[in-house]
Amino acid sequence: MTIINNPSSGAHRRNGETYHLTEEEIRRYREDGYLVLHDVLTDEEVATLDPWFEHFISGKEPGMGRDFCDMSQPYGTPMEEFKLVNAMLPGTYRPEMANNIFFRVAQSIADQLYEGTARMDYEQFLAKKPNKAGAEFAMHQDLGYWPKTKNTWTATFSLAMNDATIENGCLQVVPAPTKNPNCAPTGPKTTATERATASAAMTRTPSSSEANPATK
Repeated sequence: MTIINNPSSGAHRRNGETYHLTEEEIRRYREDGYLVLHDVLTDEEVATLDPWFEHFISGKEPGMGRDFCDMSQPYGTPMEEFKLVNAMLPGTYRPEMANNIFFRVAQSIADQLYEGTARMDYEQFLAKKPNKAGAEFAMHQDLGYWPKTKNTWTATFSLAMNDATIENGCLQVVPAPTKNPNCAPTGPKTTATERATASAAMTRTPSSSEANPATK
């Protein structure tokens, strides 16, 4: 396993709520299917999201029903037995989370990756509980979980709320999955001039360190 880095990215890329990409990063994203960007948000901006993350992941938001669940176990699993906590659509339940700073900066990135304007499709908070067997995602392609539409252009944005390492379960990717014979095909892409869909996830992995994330 190789740790992926992008040392040329960083806070100097931010101008207001726009995070500027290079032409090389856009090319790499379209070729490999992923992109690592550092310091997309400031520490102060992350701090505004953290209390809401704790609120939702702790099950404090009433009336969520099946939008608050364990992604590693069946619906109806008692909260005290959760391993992989999932709080879906926080911006729907709390207006304070709607169109938050992460979404706005992610929007600026999505609009550079595609020709046209992306729109938000889905959002969630995720937390892996420490020392819990099964608190993990199997390798998968997101498209398999989404409604089948004519336009399949998507960009998923993942913000680590604390340090994510190989030891505690960081995000893993397979480069250029459409060219990898071991990956199932997801069908043809539409033209880049059609509207893209952006989804967002904010995650916390079990860690002894609560320092600000190195990659945000």
